[in-house]
Amino acid sequence: MDQIPVELSLNGVYYPPWLLAAGLGLALAMALTSLANLTGLSRWVWHPPLFFTALVVACTLLIGSTLVPSFFA
Repeated sequence: MDQIPVELSLNGVYYPPWLLAAGLGLALAMALTSLANLTGLSRWVWHPPLFFTALVVACTLLIGSTLVPSFFA
């Protein structure tokens, strides 16, 4: 039976897997926001801070459900 890690260990300190997903989701959302600003797509956004927050949540859930196997366990 496969063992799914439920914690990430870095130098003996244990972190929950959602912390990794949240960090990667934030980085992806920042990259997508920068891309939207460069291409001019951000002018169609009514409330940029609200859009960025929703984008962080969506990216975190996407990364957490695909890359971290125990995210929804």
